[in-house]
This record gives sequence, structure tokens and C-alpha cells, in this order.
Amino acid sequence: MRPLISWRARLVRLLLALGGGASAFWWAPSDFPLNTQLMLAWDGFIVSTLLLTWYTMARANTAYIRRASTLLHPDRTRFLMLFTTLLGTTASLAAVLLLLRGLEAMSYEERVEHILVSVVAVVTSWLLLHTLFALRYAHTYFSKSLLPPHGQLGGLVFSGEPPTTYWDFAYFSFVIGMTAQTSDTGVSTLRMRQLVLYHSLLSFSFNTAVLALSINILSGLL
Repeated sequence: MRPLISWRARLVRLLLALGGGASAFWWAPSDFPLNTQLMLAWDGFIVSTLLLTWYTMARANTAYIRRASTLLHPDRTRFLMLFTTLLGTTASLAAVLLLLRGLEAMSYEERVEHILVSVVAVVTSWLLLHTLFALRYAHTYFSKSLLPPHGQLGGLVFSGEPPTTYWDFAYFSFVIGMTAQTSDTGVSTLRMRQLVLYHSLLSFSFNTAVLALSINILSGLL
């Protein structure tokens, strides 16, 4: 199995995800407005990305993650990753806001269709955000270039057995996303604290925006 972040694997995943988005756009009802069709394409792209990413993550073992961490160079790509997550979540929420404009002038059926498309976009964007951070935590943890002075792998201190798969880091990432705390996992290095801080701030902002959108959606249905 090729590393998740090798250039060839990334290109294949990107093309497949783009194909999922194009398929969603192609199968969108012709009577949908263009902005709704584009949102469906975005939904298809994110869903495809999630499926492909989690398929690989579920099959990965510790040796795989170590190889991926070596190829990724987390210290060199951290700003690109942080910028990408911020841009993606902001663009998704902005697109939903544009899609929900003018709900009052629509029929009830049209409003339901627009809202369903928007809900899928918000939920999948939330899942993608914390999935990307799960990958980042794993690759930072196993990266040889980011070893602390005492030479141990780290940045995160898990209770019980040490982490061996992406599931361990997904647990940590989604706990932060849902509860805004690190639960039973400690953070022991500066680099990891910086990553957790950025994740927490971005997650809080996203959750606040989702709450505002939820109120908007409920008012649109009334």
C-alpha cells in the first residue's frame, strides 16, 4: 500500500475526488439553480475525499504511518496545511450562506432541498476538518525531524497503550472538535501544543458558525 501522502497517491485521490464532485454536478436536477448544483458538486467532492482518506486510514498500520510521516515533512508543510484547512472551512461556510440567501422567496419544497444540500456541506466539512487534523497529529507524532530532545516519539501522551494506528489520532482530533478539550490525552511538546491551539481555535470558530447557520436554517423552515 503506497503512503497516503506520496505524490502519486495524492494525485490519484484528488482525481477520484474531483470525479465524485463532477458526478454529483452531472446528476444534479436540471431545475436546480446553478449555485445549488455547484454546492452539490462540492458535497460530492468532500464525500469522495472522506471515503478515500478513511479507506486508507483504516488499513494503515504503524509502519505505514512512519513512512507517511517521513515523506510528509510536517515541519516544512505546516503553514500550507493550516492555510488549506482555514481556506476550505471558510469557503464552505461562505458557500452555504450564499445558498441560503433568498429562502423566503422559495416554495417549501425548494427550501427543503436547499437546506438539505447545505446541511450535507456543513457536516462533511466538519468531518473533513477533524480528519485532516487527525492525519496531521499522526504525522507530527511519528516525524523524526520533530523528535523532542529526549529522543522519544511524541508530543502526545496517550493513557494505556501507545498509539499504533490512525484511529488513536482520530480519537484525539474528534474529541477536541466535539468537546474543546483533550480528554485523557496529554500534550507534551511545544510543536504539538501549537497545533492543538490552532485546531481548537478553528474548531470553536467553525462550531460557532454552524450554530448560527442552524438558527438560520430553522428560521427558514418556519
